[in-house]
Amino acid sequence: MKKLLFFLFCLLLQQPVFSQKINKYWVEFSDKNNSPYCTCRPAEFLSARALERRARASIEVVENDLPVNPSYLEALKTKGVQIHNTSRWLNAAAIMADSAAAKHLESLPFVQSVSYLGPHLKYRNPPNRPVKKRAPLKSDPGIVGEDIPLWGYAGQQNQLLGLSVLQLTGHRGTGIWIGVMDGGFTNADTIPMFDSVGLQGRLFPGWDFVERDAGVFEGAQHGTSVLSVMASNLPRYFVGTAPDATYFLLKTEDTGGEFPIEEANWVAGAEWADSVGIDIINASLGYTSFNDNRLSHTFLDLDGRTAIGSRGASIAASKGMIICNAAGNEGDGEWHYIGVPADAPGLIAVGAVNADGERAEFSSFGPTSDGRIKPELMAPGDQVVVAGNVGISLGLSSGTSLASPMLAGALASLWSAFPGKTATEILDAVFASADQVENPDNGRGYGLPEMTKAWIALGAMVGGNGGMFSFDRLAGELTITYAFDFFKTGDSVELRNILGQKVEGIVSKISPNEISTLKISGLENLANGHYQIVLSNKNGVKRLGAGAWQ
Repeated sequence: MKKLLFFLFCLLLQQPVFSQKINKYWVEFSDKNNSPYCTCRPAEFLSARALERRARASIEVVENDLPVNPSYLEALKTKGVQIHNTSRWLNAAAIMADSAAAKHLESLPFVQSVSYLGPHLKYRNPPNRPVKKRAPLKSDPGIVGEDIPLWGYAGQQNQLLGLSVLQLTGHRGTGIWIGVMDGGFTNADTIPMFDSVGLQGRLFPGWDFVERDAGVFEGAQHGTSVLSVMASNLPRYFVGTAPDATYFLLKTEDTGGEFPIEEANWVAGAEWADSVGIDIINASLGYTSFNDNRLSHTFLDLDGRTAIGSRGASIAASKGMIICNAAGNEGDGEWHYIGVPADAPGLIAVGAVNADGERAEFSSFGPTSDGRIKPELMAPGDQVVVAGNVGISLGLSSGTSLASPMLAGALASLWSAFPGKTATEILDAVFASADQVENPDNGRGYGLPEMTKAWIALGAMVGGNGGMFSFDRLAGELTITYAFDFFKTGDSVELRNILGQKVEGIVSKISPNEISTLKISGLENLANGHYQIVLSNKNGVKRLGAGAWQ
C-alpha cells in the first residue's frame, strides 16, 4: 500500500509539468565562448557557394556567423525545453516550454535574457500531404493573335520594371538563387505555371520553419501567388520576372496566428538561405500587430535595432545577399507605416505602384523611427496578375506582397547578366535607374526602377551603329547587342578598324535572341578608336559600329 501511495504521489508531482500550457520563448545567450566552431573553418557551417558570394564582395566570416554553442542548447534541453530554431546571427534560440521551465533558464550563467513570443500553436498540417506528380499540359495555353508579347498576361506589369529588352537578350535569372519565405506554397509542385522550373530541377522545397519539416507545398496559396510572378514560364500566356532562376521555398509564416515567433522564423529562414548560398531573398511578410496586443510593435520599434526580425534582417543584408521585403499594406489604414522587418537598414522595403506607376493607396509609408527613408524602391503591386492554385487559372491580386517578388525577380534577371557583380553593385545601378532617385520621399522611396537602364549602366554600354556596345579593356572583351537573330556562333565575325584592316586573333561568341548578344574577346591590346563588326552567313551580311577606349 505504501508503494502504491508513493507511486501516486510521484505521478501527481509530475502531472502539472505536462498539463501546463506550452509557449514559445526567445532565449538570447551572452557569448559564444568555447565554441567548437571557428571562423577559420567556415566550411563547417557555410556552403562553398555562400563563401564564394562573400569573397566576391570582400565580406569576411565573423563571430556572428558561428552557430550557437551546442553545449548551450544541450543545457537548455536538460531543463526540459524543446528547441524550435536557433539564430547564429543573434546568438539566440526560440524554444518551446511552459512558463516555469522558461523562468528557470534565467539562472543559467550563459543566458542573457528570456522573453515571451506567444503560445505554441498546434501544427495544422500533420501529416504532410504526399508529393504529387505534374500532369503534362494537353495544349499550348499561349494567347493567339498578332503582336502578343512573350510575357502574355504578365506583359504590362513586367514592362513597368523595364524588363523587356533585358529579358529579350536572354537574361532571365539563369544561375541566380532566390529564397522565397512565406506561409506555404500550395500546389506549387503541380500547377503548370512552374513546369519549367520544376522539371529542370530549379524548384527546391527548402524547409518549413513553422512545423520543422520539409512540407512546403501546402499551408497557404499566398506563397504560390508570390512565386508565380517570378518563376512562371508559359510563353505568351504568363511569364514571370525571373523564369530561369533557381528557387528555394521556405515556410516561415504561421498562418494559424500572428505572434513574434514568426520574426524568429524569418531570421532562421534567412540564415538558412545565407548558408546554402542564396543570392536574393524575397519575403512578402510583415509584422506590426499581434494576437496578443501586449506583444505588438509601436512606431518607436521601427528603428531596425529593436524587433527580432529587423535585427536579423539587417545582418542578412550585410552578407552579400539582396533582401527584398514587402513594405506593408497600411498606407490607407490606421497604422500607416511600414512593418517589421521592412525597417531594417540595408534591406529593400518594396512599395507598390499601380498600372500608371503611381503609389498604390494601400502601400505603406516611411520613415523609420530613426528617420531613414522607407520604402526604398517600388514595383507593380496593384491588380497584379498571379497564378491560381489549380491548372492554368489566373487571378488578380493586390499588395506589396506582390510588389516585392516582382522586384526580386527583376533583380535576378539583371544580376544574371553580370554574375560577377556584387549585390551592392547591382543595387547601386538599380537605385540610379529609379524614377525619383534625385528626390526620394517616404511614399515612393527612390521610385520605380528601370532594369534595362540599369543593365546598360552596368555594362557601360553606349549607342553604336545598329546596336549598343561596351568595351572592357581589362578583360579584353567587346560586347554588342542588336535586334536581329539570324546569326549564331560559328558564323563569320570580322572586326575591322577605320582603315578597313581586319583585326586578327579574335574569339567570338553569339547568343541569338530577339535581342542578340555578340561577345568578341582577345582584345587586350586593341588600339583605341572606332571599329566595324561584319557579320555574315548564307542569309546575308550585317555591319555594326563600336569603339574601344582605355
